[in-house]
This record gives sequence, structure tokens and C-alpha cells, in this order.
Amino acid sequence: MKNKKTFVGMAIMIAVLMLGVGYADISNVTLNISGTLSATPSDENFKVKFTVTPSTDKTEVANSEAATMEALISSDLLATIEVSGLAAKGDKVEATYTIENGSPDLNAALSATTTNSNSDYFSISYEFAEEGITAKGTTTITVTVELIKTPVDTDEEAEVSVEITASPVQP
Repeated sequence: MKNKKTFVGMAIMIAVLMLGVGYADISNVTLNISGTLSATPSDENFKVKFTVTPSTDKTEVANSEAATMEALISSDLLATIEVSGLAAKGDKVEATYTIENGSPDLNAALSATTTNSNSDYFSISYEFAEEGITAKGTTTITVTVELIKTPVDTDEEAEVSVEITASPVQP
């Protein structure tokens, strides 16, 4: 009888151990995915340029037939303005350039600064139609040159520039 009790006790003990081992084999499994990410800015993603032939206006020149004006686009990022024949204080000419944002998903914020080597006789100013361009959009900048003093003794000349900065902006 003692052997039978021992045998039954051992059988129960083995059964409990088997159940414990069986449950230990089937348990939760944890899977992990880890890594690093990076993104690098590229100038190729931001494409702002001059486009379309500029328009000119010399209607505010006293002798507009004597005045000449040429506005050109030399390349995507370079445009020129050449004016001659202004003679009287208040003579004013304007050139309007179109700027295109060819970026697929970045807006452009615009700002500008001017330089003028003869501010005693000439004034140069600019005005954006809009100071920002949406992706795939356009705007214009009008550059105005005005003679602010009538020349008396000699021809007056100036080197001028309008430097436009287009900054990328997330929409």
C-alpha cells in the first residue's frame, strides 16, 4: 500500500511538473523593431526663379521718346535693368519681373534689399505683389527707378541692384 501511495504521489508530482513545463513552453513573445532615421535638406527641393519676359513702363517720363529702358532675364536667378535718358526730376520708370516657385511642396517667403551708388540723383525701390509664393505659384516684383534731382552740369550715372532672398517655408 505504501508503494501504491508512493507511486500515486510520484505520478501526481510528475503530472504537476509536466503541466508547469508545458505552460512554460507556451508564453508571450516580444518582438522589437528599432533603428535610426535621418533626413537631409537638398537645394534641389527648392526651386525659385525668374520667369516670363519682364514688362516695362516709362509713361512717367517727361520726354519718354528720349528715354530708353530694357529689362531682361539673363538666367533663372539673374535679371537686369538698364535705363537711360531720364532728364527731369520726377522722371520715373518701372520694370515688373515674374518670380515662380517651382518647388513641389515648399512655399517661399520673399524679402529684398536695394543698393544704389548715386542716391543723390536716383531712387530705387521695389514692391512685391505678394511677399510669399505658394508651391507651384508665382508673384511679381516691380522695380521703380526715379530721378530725384535734375542734372545740371554733367551726366549722372548709378549702379543699382535689388537682391531678392527667397526662403523655404513649410506649408
